[in-house]
Amino acid sequence: MISYLPENVVERDGVRSTGFYSTQKWKRVRDQIKIRDKMTCQRCGKPITGRYIVDHKIELNFDNYKDWDIAYNPANLWLLCQDCHNLKTFRKVTTQDTLW
Repeated sequence: MISYLPENVVERDGVRSTGFYSTQKWKRVRDQIKIRDKMTCQRCGKPITGRYIVDHKIELNFDNYKDWDIAYNPANLWLLCQDCHNLKTFRKVTTQDTLW
């Protein structure tokens, strides 16, 4: 990928640095997921009244962000509250994830 942003910005911001999340195509799909999921977190089941994330179940990255099946397919997207998104995305490794 050719980028005109400093390398540290691209690394830090990931796919966000491509402008993907600013496109009209993404915004239309995102809004459809909000309607489909009825503004209810698909992980904890609570109604979302604050911040939310339309999340990719298979993580979006530079290798797949142009792949419709990953980037825009409703089957790969779900609505999460901010807390559940953070747990999923930034979770810590637990003893359950280790071999001992």
